[in-house]
Amino acid sequence: MRRRRRRPMKLQATVPTHYLASVSPVSIARQENNPMHKSPLSLPYVSACLTLLAAIGLSTHGAVAQASENAELCSPPTQGHLEVEFINNSSQPISFHWMEFNCSEGGGPSLAPGQREKGITRPGHIFIARGQAEQMLNIFKASDDNLAFVVDDRLIARVAERGEPYTEGSCSPRTDGRFTVEFVNLLNEPITMQWIGFDCEVHVLRKIPAHGKTQETTFPGHIFRFVDSTGRQLRSLDVATDEPTYSISDH
Repeated sequence: MRRRRRRPMKLQATVPTHYLASVSPVSIARQENNPMHKSPLSLPYVSACLTLLAAIGLSTHGAVAQASENAELCSPPTQGHLEVEFINNSSQPISFHWMEFNCSEGGGPSLAPGQREKGITRPGHIFIARGQAEQMLNIFKASDDNLAFVVDDRLIARVAERGEPYTEGSCSPRTDGRFTVEFVNLLNEPITMQWIGFDCEVHVLRKIPAHGKTQETTFPGHIFRFVDSTGRQLRSLDVATDEPTYSISDH
């Protein structure tokens, strides 16, 4: 999947001195003389960004937003300052990235498990969190009601269960002739089994344990997808009555 090239963002240490010494300060706010702050974006451009935010259901409390990797998210050129905190409560490294005014993915703090970092940003500015495998985990929007950007293992598990966006374009057909099929997990880790519906929507069915198996009653031509613990697609297949068993591996 093609991803925008990231440009490193200069960080300005403007965190007040009363913050804990163990916390490394990071500021996401740009200098007041930055021309990006003084030159407002065109109304159609801002409107498009706001429309996209509404479409993906981005909430001020940092709920998981189902945004695709190529969706354009833009931080607005607002005024004022907010103290925010980036928190990694998960068991893997997490990186946060500021979405720039031109919708490109900028820099931000990279946190080890259990680490947190405070900084300064502006109201309405948008950050995305990425996991160890570079998968998008969440979209955060800074506001008075949303000053802590938290990633934990439960969030990572929910995102992994959904998997990366399904883009193959094939949907399960409406067919007759019910039969039972078996899926075998050859990996050393659990995988998630999904059914691609008649409208190509992804439906999470269940987990298959490492080296485990499961049976499913289905219909000819129905499509199943399997993703690993990071949400990466392992295999997508349509079942047939003459092939009652399918093996899922990393190859």
